[in-house]
Amino acid sequence: MELSFSNEVIIDCTVARVYEFLRNVENFSSWNYAVMTVEPTGDRKDTYRLTRDLVHSQEIETITVIEARTDQFLHLQAAGGRFDYESKYELTTFENKTILANHVIMKPSGASGILLKMLKGNIQREVNNNLHVLKTLMEENGSTNINAKVCLK
Repeated sequence: MELSFSNEVIIDCTVARVYEFLRNVENFSSWNYAVMTVEPTGDRKDTYRLTRDLVHSQEIETITVIEARTDQFLHLQAAGGRFDYESKYELTTFENKTILANHVIMKPSGASGILLKMLKGNIQREVNNNLHVLKTLMEENGSTNINAKVCLK
């Protein structure tokens, strides 16, 4: 079973800057409230260990960059958490701004599929909220050299 959804946001920042910030996967903890840390695994290039805060517990996921096209597209694959998923980011220029489309494909197995189906709308809203945090960070700082945790305090 696969469940998918998409969100889109327009960011008043160049595609190059948005892509550069996204491509540095370690930045995910800056704009995704549930991600505590992202660190390279050292096992192979473009593979990271992501620690997710689930309120009463933590979860470790392995994130792999599947495809990266500079200033256009980033495809990530996650495994090891409650369910596997893929997240694809498409970047398009529009009047010196960036249209960022995020497509998520969740791949639950067993009983988690039923629960995930019920929570899909909530998950989509939370992912959309994270994209808006990214938008705010990029527009307020206009730089890929930012520490979002500091900016959000």
